[in-house]
Amino acid sequence: MYHHVSPNPGLVTVSPATFTDHMSYLARAGYTTLTADQFLGFLQGSYQAPAKSVLITFDDGYLDNYVYAYPTLRSLGLHAVIFCVTGWLSDGAPRYHAGENSALPNCPDHRACKQAIAAGRADDVIMRWSEIERMALDGTIEAHSHTHSHTRWDKTIGNAHERSERLAKDLSDSRQSLFAHLGKQSAHLCWPQGYFDNAYQAVATRLGFVAQYTTSQHLNSRATSPDQIGRFVAKDRSANWLATRLFLYSSPILGSLYQRIRGGF
Repeated sequence: MYHHVSPNPGLVTVSPATFTDHMSYLARAGYTTLTADQFLGFLQGSYQAPAKSVLITFDDGYLDNYVYAYPTLRSLGLHAVIFCVTGWLSDGAPRYHAGENSALPNCPDHRACKQAIAAGRADDVIMRWSEIERMALDGTIEAHSHTHSHTRWDKTIGNAHERSERLAKDLSDSRQSLFAHLGKQSAHLCWPQGYFDNAYQAVATRLGFVAQYTTSQHLNSRATSPDQIGRFVAKDRSANWLATRLFLYSSPILGSLYQRIRGGF
């Protein structure tokens, strides 16, 4: 799980050099980067994933994902999934990315991105629909839901029924926006800040989100319920760090033991 790929260091950020290092290792080592539907098919038993398979995900849809991560993935023939907050996305022409010989847009750090979004300037730091469409067109990156507003309704609405109603509209708006721009119904949802409960899951499932992604750090296998998908956070460390984590979690026994010893990834 990535958030930012940016030369500006900060929270939940890896540098473009580190990201290239990570992706080059995956390509060199022969990993298959799955689509979201292939991964869901694996969990449901309808798709036989290669032994060395990974699902690369990004949360929130920051502009730097397009500027720095996209050209790296495309050049290596890898695939990734971005969970977008659809209410933050704007219209407008695609901006330049690092694979083009032009001046790049500014991609501030995580704290500045949050401030810009709160101030109503999401277009300064979040991708545009045209950029998502461009990445989807060549098959490099697909977009799915991170809700429409990124609101933690459990923190803002006390009444359980009203909370479920607001969540339902949030998810429905996101799904409709994705369909309107990309022409596909998404079955994949990533929970903001990783929070969910039984009521949240019931609403999401009713609206068609079969695959629900969390921040729980556990191995995904055929025994994993599609509504409780785990992920591990990619850090601004070397490809050797990534290779070690992938090796440990290729084995349920080693992965479980390592998680108990270290308290997570």
